Amino acid sequence: MDLYLTATSLVSDANNWFDFLGTTFSAVSELLSRWRHKQERRHGEAERRQLQWKEEDVKMKQLHYCLLDLPDLINHAEWLSYIKDDKEVAKLLPELKDRVNDAYDLLEEFSYHHQLQSEQPGDDFLKTITDGNHVREILDDLNCLRNTMGCIIDRRTRAEPLQFGKLLRPAMSSFYDKSKVRTLQKEVDKVLHLLDVETCCSPVTRKRRIITGKSTAISKRASRTDTVPCSTSARVEECTSEEEASSTTVLAISGIGGAGKTTLARQVFNDERTKGNFDLRIWISVSDDFNVIRLTKEFIQSALENLMQSDNLCSLQQTLTERITSLKFLLVLDDVWDDVYTNQDNRWHDFLEPFKSSQQGSAVLLTTRSQRVSDLVNRNMQFHLEGLPTTIFDDFFEACALGCIVNPELNPIGKRIIPQLKRSPLAAETLGRILKPMLDREHWDWVAGRELWELKQEKYDILPILRLSYLYLPSHLRSCFLFCSMYPKGHRFHKDTLVHTWIAAGLIESCKGCKLESNGHQYFAELLHRSLLHIDASSPTSSMYVIHELMHDMAKLVSENEWFVVKGETDLQKIPEDIRHLSIVGGNGLSETNLRVLCRYKKLRSIVCHGLDSEIITPAAKCWFEVLTKIRMLGFLSCKLNYLPENIGNLKLLQCLNIGECTFEELPPSFWQLQSLQIVDAQKCRIQHIPEEFNQLRGKLQRFRLRGAIISEPGNYGV
Repeated sequence: MDLYLTATSLVSDANNWFDFLGTTFSAVSELLSRWRHKQERRHGEAERRQLQWKEEDVKMKQLHYCLLDLPDLINHAEWLSYIKDDKEVAKLLPELKDRVNDAYDLLEEFSYHHQLQSEQPGDDFLKTITDGNHVREILDDLNCLRNTMGCIIDRRTRAEPLQFGKLLRPAMSSFYDKSKVRTLQKEVDKVLHLLDVETCCSPVTRKRRIITGKSTAISKRASRTDTVPCSTSARVEECTSEEEASSTTVLAISGIGGAGKTTLARQVFNDERTKGNFDLRIWISVSDDFNVIRLTKEFIQSALENLMQSDNLCSLQQTLTERITSLKFLLVLDDVWDDVYTNQDNRWHDFLEPFKSSQQGSAVLLTTRSQRVSDLVNRNMQFHLEGLPTTIFDDFFEACALGCIVNPELNPIGKRIIPQLKRSPLAAETLGRILKPMLDREHWDWVAGRELWELKQEKYDILPILRLSYLYLPSHLRSCFLFCSMYPKGHRFHKDTLVHTWIAAGLIESCKGCKLESNGHQYFAELLHRSLLHIDASSPTSSMYVIHELMHDMAKLVSENEWFVVKGETDLQKIPEDIRHLSIVGGNGLSETNLRVLCRYKKLRSIVCHGLDSEIITPAAKCWFEVLTKIRMLGFLSCKLNYLPENIGNLKLLQCLNIGECTFEELPPSFWQLQSLQIVDAQKCRIQHIPEEFNQLRGKLQRFRLRGAIISEPGNYGV
């Protein structure tokens, strides 16, 4: 009986066990089935997303191709809207620029998120652009604007070459009013000395000098080199054999627009010693039209008093050669631009060819804004003019602003204005025109409290004249130059740092076979040659560079809708709606509360802060980092953050960060997730440990500067 009961129990347990196994297998089968369906759905979703990325990638390529010719179109439009005062183009230009910037932003964001999606499939950027059909909207707008503006520009310029110098700056003659500006005696003497004109002899007793031997020329040059006073404005170096053998001396007076180059050239041209030394003096206004045939014909017309009809250069040069063999001449070429060396041709040397037959002692004197032109015509002997001498300039400004009126009450205000003008005679005339109609203290105080770029300028005033230098730049250099205007006047740029910052800001165009850094250094050299950047004279090693303050004012005038400066609370209400780049200079009522208003400008790419109190800038920055997620460049100059907010990790596109003046001891963990970073300046930070997460930045990071060292790997770095 016991055996029967035991057997029955075992059978029952076995049945229960089989029931359990059956239930378990059924459940497992259901789970497996669900898992397979889920995997199939996930796989299908991944395939669908991959297809969407491919479709959007095609659209992005269309957008990229659409942008290729738009920089040239914008260049033409800027020329027409400014030089020709074309209202129709001026109205469309800001819209075109804004849409182009939208396109560049979108391409950059797409590239970042496309690369990221393989690592983080949950990224919702794709959904954002597909749901709104954002790419198609930008493409349609760009095509519409291109067609509309292209038709207008073609209609306006079909029969007109793109030369603007003479449209804005009229041809200048050799005549000048001696009552307006005193003789620049010291400068005139230097130029005449460089031109081999005896400056101590009376013109009446002059004897014609004919140099026949090469050794004589060398001796003469060596003597001149020893006697020229040491000055930043004159440079004489050892000459090449070709220059020693030449019978014609060539000298360029260089400097920014409005510095007084033409004034000095006029005084040299009309000096009694010049008249006594040369048989023939000729003045030609060149501007941006260095046409060898035109200039040769004008020379012949002046020398022979004969109007030449032929356009055959060989015939013209033969006629000129026959004429000048018996003459010692001075030729002044006023306002020579960069087109003298463009297209890699030899137009300058072609123009000089007939002068090889001239009388020994003949001379060509140029005025130019371009250092490259100065180097081209004579690298070994140059004269750089930075403005009128101080005492002469002060008298000239007083004459422009007051005339013959004596007003002691206005003199102190005038003294406050003078330093802004940097000894530029054209700037003095500009301010004189603004000040002279209202000789009262209130008006003069108002003018003194304004930046030069904020004052209304007439067609021939200083900033419109300087703007020519900007309009002559190719598009890729314009953005780099305007970028520099985000920094305060007098800011000293280190060449390598500026180039890397341009790269991080996306301003350097890639070129097949060339590194971005090489292109950036070439851009820098171009701006230097065009006198838009200058070596800082106060730098002992000549490794620092500055923008001339008048050029800085011009840049502000040009860029006011794209690059904005906030100097006080009232400026916060004037920020353009689609502003991309912003500079904040501390003072005048700025606070954490009112700086939060920047959060509404979602298109901001760059913010540079100067001199803000740490108690203001730190909480303001924390607020910005929450919503301004398209920021590419951040700079905190001469101001300190108390700490770097954790939410800086939201700035996924951040490429350049300058916290060089900050002294905090650590960076937040989110910092090491910023994989777009290229440039970090943490010069004064007291960070002692760089974690292993540093390796996550190595993909794009080019420079991490910490207390004079370039950080290349994780580790401990003692203070």
